[in-house]
Amino acid sequence: MNLTSYQIIEHASSTFSEGDAFHLGENCSEQTALFRLLSGSCDIYSNLEEEQITQNTNFFFSDITDNTNTDLSFLDDFEEGITFADYQTFMLTNRFRNRGFYKNVLNEMVAAIYHYKKNNHTAAFVHLYRTYEHLSYAFPMIYSARTDDYLRTFENLRNWMTNSKSDSNVGELKFHKSFVATLFKNTPELASTIDIEITSSPENQEILFNTITKKVLGWKTVNDYTSSTIHPNKIAVSFSDFHSFIITLRNRFFHYSNARSDNIKIEEILDSNFLFSLVNGAIIYFISTIFHGVVRHNMS
Repeated sequence: MNLTSYQIIEHASSTFSEGDAFHLGENCSEQTALFRLLSGSCDIYSNLEEEQITQNTNFFFSDITDNTNTDLSFLDDFEEGITFADYQTFMLTNRFRNRGFYKNVLNEMVAAIYHYKKNNHTAAFVHLYRTYEHLSYAFPMIYSARTDDYLRTFENLRNWMTNSKSDSNVGELKFHKSFVATLFKNTPELASTIDIEITSSPENQEILFNTITKKVLGWKTVNDYTSSTIHPNKIAVSFSDFHSFIITLRNRFFHYSNARSDNIKIEEILDSNFLFSLVNGAIIYFISTIFHGVVRHNMS
């Protein structure tokens, strides 16, 4: 599939053939290509750098493992009650829906993952944040459009808008946070944490742990830590708080102002590329989980 700056193409050992719902050919939809991209079952070619890389990292799993088969066979056991054949049927019947929206998301996400794989993590984060902003205004609408219960949908929309007023984020992003809570209500995801592993020397671990916990998450004392957090090696952010984590991280780093004492200084992160290398994989997993949650809702 040829985009402006990148191409998403079949891996040399791909088992997908022409006519398959997930084949990355000329008739491939943006939603399908996004699924292939996030599942680690394709190659990415940069039209600008004229370089091809293998994207074999499966971001649908929290441990972000390699997709050793570079296919979608994992989908047979991924979601209870849904098989790979069900995903194929859904992609075929929905390939022409919301293409403009998914084109924007796909363009940003392929750039993010390309830079992620190339260890250009500051650039990757910029594209991830732009991806997340695209999701924030459209996914609640896509979710609401696929329902037969108009009264409940109206109540959901009203609650998302009302609840958003209490958050420090702005515009559609507030709306999106309330939507995510509804999308994953009574699911294991909402009760889970997203872990950020800090792999560095003990001295650097201490610096980064304190910066992320205090300036991004707002944890002032040990009592604020989640139960799975291990000082200074692992920061476990609750799934429901990860939205605010992304927004605050962006604000504290990119909206630098001498008038604010809580902005992130360079000595507090050592290096921007290193900081974002710690969090980008978790952010892609979070976005992938929301994307799959919307697909799962629409399949039902």
